[in-house]
Amino acid sequence: MTYPEKLTRIRKQMQADNVQAYIIPSSDPHISEYLPDHYKCITFASGFTGSAGTLVITHDFAGLWTDFRYFEQAAEQLAGSGFELVKQKVQHAPEYIEWLTNKLQKGDTVASNEKLLPMLLGDMLIQKLSLKGIGIADKDYLTSIWVDRPELPNETAFLIDEEQAGQTTKSKLTAVREELSIVGADCHLISSLDDIAWLFNIRGKDVNYNPVVLSFAMITQDHAKLFIDQNKLTESEKQVLLTSGVEVFGYDEIESAIQHLPKNSVLLLDPKRTCYAFLQLLPPTAKVIRDTNPSTRFKSVKNDKELANTRTAMLKDGV
Repeated sequence: MTYPEKLTRIRKQMQADNVQAYIIPSSDPHISEYLPDHYKCITFASGFTGSAGTLVITHDFAGLWTDFRYFEQAAEQLAGSGFELVKQKVQHAPEYIEWLTNKLQKGDTVASNEKLLPMLLGDMLIQKLSLKGIGIADKDYLTSIWVDRPELPNETAFLIDEEQAGQTTKSKLTAVREELSIVGADCHLISSLDDIAWLFNIRGKDVNYNPVVLSFAMITQDHAKLFIDQNKLTESEKQVLLTSGVEVFGYDEIESAIQHLPKNSVLLLDPKRTCYAFLQLLPPTAKVIRDTNPSTRFKSVKNDKELANTRTAMLKDGV
């Protein structure tokens, strides 16, 4: 299927749903910058292979918004695709939102796959578009036309011990729980793969050049749950995690876990690193505290072992 044919198929679905604009971000449910092949939606739809950009499709226009790093690459890769390059003025700024507010009319609908949409961007879309009476919808127009879509990666993961990490998972969880008490949250949901890799001392091969594994985590004062393809860990590794106070669940069980949280839960969520779809799954009486993941701050301060490992890596890289 050619890129113009894919564009036509997307527009037919939009027309059937009375959707006037469709947004395809460069993202996955973990709001990652570097993606497994399964989530390279922009490449599938348009042929553009850069790591940052957003496709916006209407019935009479299709554009890729990207920054100066990719102007030449995008112009070359989009040729004949049906998409035009729209040059962003500010890196990572969602300038297409302003374009949509000017183009669309009251009563129109903008759709996107909300599993690929950061909470922060979802909030911004609603705030800006609702002022003009434009609605938001959760739609996936790619899965039905993506023949031979790559499966989610199934590479095995592995744990690193305290001697390598310089700190145990148990002590890291204690630090996160202390932060929850300070901000008044009783549950913390983590989607960002780098935070999970640090917090649980786990590494994987699910993304090229990034030692991470597709997973989610949920932490309360009493429990820590890791949602991961269970085939990626051995039984002995699961036991090690359990000894650290971490229960292992299936990767796809995260949505049910969110939906079955206590009705009056107070959750700490990072709006830049959590997908908008998860926000929609919460009980309506749940309260959300929007703040940076505590582990993001914790892992920015390196312990002695991490510093030594960094120096060793730099030496090897230099050689």
